[in-house]
Amino acid sequence: MDDVAEVKSKTDIVSIIGEHVRLNKAGRNFKGLCPFHEERSPSFMVSPELQIYKCFGCGEAGDVFTFLEKYEGLEFYEALKFLADKVGVKLSPRAGQENSIKQKVLEANDMAARFYHYLLTSHKLGREGLEYLTTTRGISADTINSFNLGFAPPAPTLLFDTLTKKKGLDPAILESAGLVFKTRVGYMDRFRGRVIFPITNHRNEVVALAGRILPQFDDKKSGKYINSPESPVYHKSSSLYGLNLTKENIRDTKSVVVVEGELDLISTWQTGIKNIVAIKGTAMTVEHVRLISRFAEVVIMALDSDFAGDSAAIRGLSFAQNAGLEIKVVEIRDYKDPDEFARADAEGFKAAVKNAVDAWEFIINVVAKRYDLATGPGKARASRQIIPILATIDDDIVRAHYAQKTAYKLGVPVEAVMQEISKRQNPKTTVTEVKEPEKTQATRRDLLEEELLALLLSEPALLTIPENQNIFETPIASKIMLAVTKHLDSGEAFDAKAVAEKLPDELKSKFSEFVIGAQSEEVKNPDKQAKLLVRELTKITLKERMQSLARKMNRYESAGKSDKLSQIEEEFGQLSKKISELG
Repeated sequence: MDDVAEVKSKTDIVSIIGEHVRLNKAGRNFKGLCPFHEERSPSFMVSPELQIYKCFGCGEAGDVFTFLEKYEGLEFYEALKFLADKVGVKLSPRAGQENSIKQKVLEANDMAARFYHYLLTSHKLGREGLEYLTTTRGISADTINSFNLGFAPPAPTLLFDTLTKKKGLDPAILESAGLVFKTRVGYMDRFRGRVIFPITNHRNEVVALAGRILPQFDDKKSGKYINSPESPVYHKSSSLYGLNLTKENIRDTKSVVVVEGELDLISTWQTGIKNIVAIKGTAMTVEHVRLISRFAEVVIMALDSDFAGDSAAIRGLSFAQNAGLEIKVVEIRDYKDPDEFARADAEGFKAAVKNAVDAWEFIINVVAKRYDLATGPGKARASRQIIPILATIDDDIVRAHYAQKTAYKLGVPVEAVMQEISKRQNPKTTVTEVKEPEKTQATRRDLLEEELLALLLSEPALLTIPENQNIFETPIASKIMLAVTKHLDSGEAFDAKAVAEKLPDELKSKFSEFVIGAQSEEVKNPDKQAKLLVRELTKITLKERMQSLARKMNRYESAGKSDKLSQIEEEFGQLSKKISELG
């Protein structure tokens, strides 16, 4: 058995996908909301029997490797290595694969993070950084170790020299990772004179670094905060700082507190709030929302006090709302940000998180307070800010609810608010719409054969009944049924996985779809249901034969061939009688 087969045989696809998608038992399968497209009713199925998944909404399908490649953005070997580590399989060395660019960048990031952590906690070069974190920021030694915080001294090439000369790393890899940058005189460390926050993904891989400059090294020429640039392993729009440490708390509480930066998160963490992540800036992206929705149902935004005026932040709330998450907001009151609030009044901050308010109502109230709503111009200005926000909400009922809130706040009829929202959602256009050609509709026979085949595959005892085997006429269903009967004729019990392995590639996907769909819901009386479907298919066959005979009868009658006409009329009558008997 090769590495791939061994890892796959020891991996449970349900447990792997279940780490990212909430799955519920559905017959012999598991069902959940598809992670590859937005949906409100679950159509994503996972089969432990076939060790595959299939979404009946968007069509995405595959095995456990495919899932990790598509969902996590991993290359095949990265997915293989990740699963091998989980199930305890030692992979054979493969030329070129273990030394991929991504793997080398991750290794460089990890070495840099460990080096900077060592300097901060165990070397005299880190004293200034340690004093800043512990004295100025009030961060404990346990927290420093939990988050692997570090310090980059102001020396221009300390990290570069250490990782290239002592560890033998390629300068080009350090540049790809964003740890150094090239100048006219050589390479220079990107992070200098800064405390370091390693950014670790939920698989515990260091994908980037963030650095906050110490006041004594701030020359005002570079930003107070800098991050690693985008790299083969780091994408700001999908990175959530702290998730590697907090995901279990988030999953347990089904809620997540979202803050803006690393120090906001760490200060909040030290108050005892462990279900927390940080984004870079005030805006959640679609990727952030998808990642959060794997673990949480409620999102509690604890951002800077002025975020309600940030259009990008509002878009992030809309993404979360439309993904089915409940959104709340922490009222920061007179504090600048969560970091300041948490350090000044830990208990007060925890109470504010506990009493977080509805996000949309909060925004409506904040906007309304800015204007004199007793005047027409004041109402108009408030409306121009609130209406575009409400128009981003997909759910009709939720949107109507906040339209009523807005109407009450502005002192206008709710119909007026709804009309303005409608204008935003359905702007007039001068572009002529071009309709796509209609897709070919499946015939009644196609649908009935698919339903019968799915039913038979869910009840293997019905597969051996000749009437059930011989009824299929459409190409796909008949070929799959032929493969199943051959398998049964060999004396083996029905095994969906064994049948799938013998099918040609063009039929495997459809067969798997039938099996997964068949096992999703329990049929109370499968034998009766199968007989009904066979009867309907038989009637269709008889009617098709009658239609063919009718055409012949017309031709023979026109040609005056009475002898042949009488024979066909007799057969036509027999078929009509059979259909009547079938009911």
